[in-house]
Amino acid sequence: MPSEAVYSLYIKRENAHEDPIYSCAWTQASTSSDPKAPKKDFIATGGLDCLVKVWQVEKNKLEILHELHGHAMAVMSVAVSPDGHTLATVSIDSTLIIWDLVSGNKVHEIQSGATDMWKVAFSPDGTQVVSGSHSGKILIYGIEKGIVDRVLDTRGKFAVCVDWSSDGKYICSGAVDGTVCIFNVAQGKLIHTVEAHAQTVRSVAFSQNSQSIVTASNDGYVKVYNAASANFQCEVNLKSWVLSACFSKEGRRVAAATADGCVHFISLDNMNTLKSFKEHANMVCEVQFNPAGVRLVSVSKDKCINIYECPVPPKQSKK
Repeated sequence: MPSEAVYSLYIKRENAHEDPIYSCAWTQASTSSDPKAPKKDFIATGGLDCLVKVWQVEKNKLEILHELHGHAMAVMSVAVSPDGHTLATVSIDSTLIIWDLVSGNKVHEIQSGATDMWKVAFSPDGTQVVSGSHSGKILIYGIEKGIVDRVLDTRGKFAVCVDWSSDGKYICSGAVDGTVCIFNVAQGKLIHTVEAHAQTVRSVAFSQNSQSIVTASNDGYVKVYNAASANFQCEVNLKSWVLSACFSKEGRRVAAATADGCVHFISLDNMNTLKSFKEHANMVCEVQFNPAGVRLVSVSKDKCINIYECPVPPKQSKK
């Protein structure tokens, strides 16, 4: 079956925020004390309206669960802990807020002073979050006490984006000058500095097996590197600013968001485009797969949240 026949727009929620939406995260969490109760799908979004919204995906609909107030300026990034229960949000108001996702209660509010925060990511055990800064410092915060546990140094690279590998070994950051930095977490050391892109790196993300890193940049390229060695693996030019890229669960595909309003699904087998959607009227700011890797959410400056069906392609389709 051709890929075009199975990839489709599943849900479109218009005017989901009053202003452009900059960030999203998709998770599953249990809302019951019964450990055998099925988990539910939730999407968190943040944007220019200073709001964080938590949505429940159920019965082909996107229903609002919480509208969280706490930031004084645009929310640039949202992230959810691996167990789905803790939400972290950062804003250009230099504030990091930790929330309980299911209840919507605020747990901690951390003021970072003059440190800009553009992206946040959780440690694999959910006890810490990492965020970059304009000074090039990578800050690791403990969730329980809400204080800085460790500081890593990119040596002056303005860190726009960060991610933490699921095996806990590596933290990666992307900088305004196109540089990608890879840290060994146990050693607290910068182990690789890669001149990956010609322009700002907007997004870095590890594959689920922690072996690869996908990077996205204003130069139009999506690139994949080996996480341990930083060796270049492959690339694709999408001819527009790429604001976000992420791996699917099975690791054979990458989704990318571009400034021309498109969402692209790319095969890592041959770097060909499996499917491209232009369902947004403005630049797409972020994309995230659901935990199963069969659906994808995109958010945009057009204030819409879109969800796509994107089934895992059969392995025999490899060439």
